[in-house]
Amino acid sequence: MAVALSVLISCGHSEDDLSPSAGTVFIETFDLLDSGFHQSTFVVGLVERVEVSVEVRQEKHDQHICGVPSVADPFRNVLQTLTPRQDTDKETATHYVYKSQFAFFAATEGMYGVKLENEQCALDEVAAVATVQWTIYKVQE
Repeated sequence: MAVALSVLISCGHSEDDLSPSAGTVFIETFDLLDSGFHQSTFVVGLVERVEVSVEVRQEKHDQHICGVPSVADPFRNVLQTLTPRQDTDKETATHYVYKSQFAFFAATEGMYGVKLENEQCALDEVAAVATVQWTIYKVQE
């Protein structure tokens, strides 16, 4: 279940401007101990540019990286399984932080998803929180 931190922001610049302030941003946060699988979804239009970033903050554990993300298209095909990279600048004595990013142009319109595979961390009760950020840009045709 997603924590109620969902935000939609639309900023007013021209549609062909691809600066970060011109996109629509959606942020969703998940407590990964709730279950082994979570999914953030967002409806994307045809040929829109999509940037997805995922940050997972987890208790230090030497065997598991929690909430490994994959991006799926509206037909549930996996477009990309992301490789989380450790962010040592945000690390604390008790927690690791992992970041992943992926960008693409939508080949079809529909509901895209970021799946967070967390089965092993849930079984071992490793506390973790994932934040998924979608940034969608209208692209001039």
